[in-house]
Amino acid sequence: MEQKDLQEIGETVVKTKKKRTRPDRQPQTDPGDNAKYIRHSLRLTDLPRVDMTDAPAVKKRVREYFEICAEEDMKPSVTGMALALGVDRGYLWMLRTGNKGKNPDVVNTLKTAMALLDNQMVDYMQNGKINPVSGIFLMKNNFGYADKQEVVVTPNNPLEGDKDVAALEEQYKASVPIDTEGTEVEGAESE
Repeated sequence: MEQKDLQEIGETVVKTKKKRTRPDRQPQTDPGDNAKYIRHSLRLTDLPRVDMTDAPAVKKRVREYFEICAEEDMKPSVTGMALALGVDRGYLWMLRTGNKGKNPDVVNTLKTAMALLDNQMVDYMQNGKINPVSGIFLMKNNFGYADKQEVVVTPNNPLEGDKDVAALEEQYKASVPIDTEGTEVEGAESE
């Protein structure tokens, strides 16, 4: 083979060995997307602070957040809702889960809003509208989903702890090997 032929073969091998990534796993960023996301976040931070003890105000703000997302064609998120409420998502989680001393109407409003966000995420995942890896991460971190199996261990107590020693001796007497003279065989294992 000539040097030229070997070089062409080498170039062909290199071209075919290029790493091919699946399009659904690549960030889908169009020109102007970053500006759109920044403006959306800035709009949320510009909202007047809401009193987190005032149930009607919290409910109004949650609705306003979802309306802003719909108007701007943005996916709602836990972090976005927290930003619109003027709190961080950790505080939002704490209000939902550790609600001692908190206004129950506020807690119920937030639980409903989180259920709506959870439902949205499930819909996105089922309909291929979000990267599966991102969806799994968000669902585990924001909605308590987990990859786990429940294992139930049931103790098997062959001695049946409630019996006294005499009852146990009587129960297991038949399993002790006896030699032909009627005495127990030392070191014999039961069958």
